[in-house]
Amino acid sequence: MYTEHLLSQKLNSINFTQNLFEQTNVGFFAKDINGKIISLNSFMLSIYGVDKKSIVLGKTDFDFLPDHFAKSITKDDFYVLEKGKAIIDKIEMVPFIDFKTYWLKTSKHPIFDNKNNVVGLIGITSKLNESGTYTFKNKNLIKVLKYMEANIDKKISLDQLCDIALMSKTSLLRHFKDDFQISPMAYLKKVRLHLACKMLRNSNKDLLSIAYACGYYDQSHFNKDFKAILNETPKKYKARFEAIIKD
Repeated sequence: MYTEHLLSQKLNSINFTQNLFEQTNVGFFAKDINGKIISLNSFMLSIYGVDKKSIVLGKTDFDFLPDHFAKSITKDDFYVLEKGKAIIDKIEMVPFIDFKTYWLKTSKHPIFDNKNNVVGLIGITSKLNESGTYTFKNKNLIKVLKYMEANIDKKISLDQLCDIALMSKTSLLRHFKDDFQISPMAYLKKVRLHLACKMLRNSNKDLLSIAYACGYYDQSHFNKDFKAILNETPKKYKARFEAIIKD
């Protein structure tokens, strides 16, 4: 197709740009008009949970990331691809291969052909600082996030989080939604499932051990939450990812 031909002509310069970012702590990626990954640097492999670029090229975010997270990324991608407008410095929570979750600042820009048609996009992303933390409107939320991360394998209640934040339930819910657009417990569930996805893809632990490590003491509860968010069971998720790696 015409757009594919034009994009392939630009790929050399895209890959040259990717090489410039290779020795940095900044992620670089490029996608075609259908959202398929056509270029990326090593930083991005830590997000996708693989060690070879060849595994990722030609695939989409849905092949590697939790479904709800891939949907968020894809929504932004197609805004850029369909509107021809950039997204600048979006703050987002991203799970890494080290089983930790960081805050990244991401920008995406459309790629135009010589007739000003959008044929793809390029993007860069970086941790907000060395620890990947974020400056919140209410700084007590940092204590809440650190407590969640340090105790991800334990039961955590809303009352505990309120005590740590020195807030009432009403105040914590309001401040948390200001920064995250979801409740603290919904956020905690997403972090647990982010970790579960990484462990399913990058460890040999059995499902029960993974459930325990993510704060679930009932495997049926773990399976239920996992399927509700990712639209498939943990077992099927692991098998699908292993098939992608072997492909």
